[in-house]
Amino acid sequence: MQLKGIFLLLSLGAFTSYYVYQPIPDKIEERWKLMLTDCFFRSLSHLADFSELLGLKDYMGVMMFITFAERVVPVSDQRVHVTEELFDGVEVVVYQPKLQGGDTELRRAVIYLHGGGWCLGSASE
Repeated sequence: MQLKGIFLLLSLGAFTSYYVYQPIPDKIEERWKLMLTDCFFRSLSHLADFSELLGLKDYMGVMMFITFAERVVPVSDQRVHVTEELFDGVEVVVYQPKLQGGDTELRRAVIYLHGGGWCLGSASE
């Protein structure tokens, strides 16, 4: 009986190691963190596939639920003022520093375009 338990434990460890390990170039820092992140997203993909196979929810529905669950709402603090505005009909989030300059002077801006928002997620979430 103990031999079966040891064999099961070793088999489970070997399977887990095989599933987590991905060949990554040596020059990449924090290789294990990248491997575990990849393993996490592959597991979510397998969960979505399994859910669709059982007829519970389609693949994109599961992925949309996961992206909705991890949503972070932008919040203002003592250094940054956050507002949601429309620029020519496009929803944007504006981050303005509170400590530098006034509203009358021109400021430089960084425009960040996040791709893929309509594939997994939506423009408003």
